Amino acid sequence: MTSDPTSVASGTAANRGPRDRMVVHAADLIGRDGVAATSIGDVIAASSAPRGSIYHHFPGGKTQLMIEAVRYGGDFISHRISRESSATPAGAVAEIGDVWRRMLVNTDFEFGCPVLAGGLARRSEPEVADEADGIFARWTGLISTRLVHEGVEIDRADSLAQLIIAAIEGAVGLCQTRRSVEPLDRVIAELARLCDSAAAASAGPA
Repeated sequence: MTSDPTSVASGTAANRGPRDRMVVHAADLIGRDGVAATSIGDVIAASSAPRGSIYHHFPGGKTQLMIEAVRYGGDFISHRISRESSATPAGAVAEIGDVWRRMLVNTDFEFGCPVLAGGLARRSEPEVADEADGIFARWTGLISTRLVHEGVEIDRADSLAQLIIAAIEGAVGLCQTRRSVEPLDRVIAELARLCDSAAAASAGPA
């Protein structure tokens, strides 16, 4: 997400109002540095928002801002999973992979998942971690629903969906460590094959 955290997402932060800019830039900072290392001052500086506006827009302070930033990141991926162009579970997995590939390359492998960062902040920001937990559950449910639609039995679909989310999150971390998208590409390819195989097995013999 370079200097503009929405450059790999939707539009530009400059075209947003002050409140939305703060949320978008907070998501970018969380993805790079984590929740604990992201201060309100950092968000104000990145978004060029008036200092006095922070508690006007976020009366709950940093916790509210972090929750909304994590939610923004979650909604962005949820939209990709739900897109009509990704009609199959394998298509949805590929769509998520494409999003992460662009984000990693465009940020020189500095940007990680803000939702995971929120989940790891339970000790200092339990409400933010709760929001992240709900987002992971939503992602899992969306993928599971697609698998069930393809005929996969519900318990198996839930397990596969959990594996998909965990594998992609882990792959993003490996990419950041190695500064290469190869781990993500390999994981996405295997997950897509796994989805296709599960759907084919559920369909039975031709």
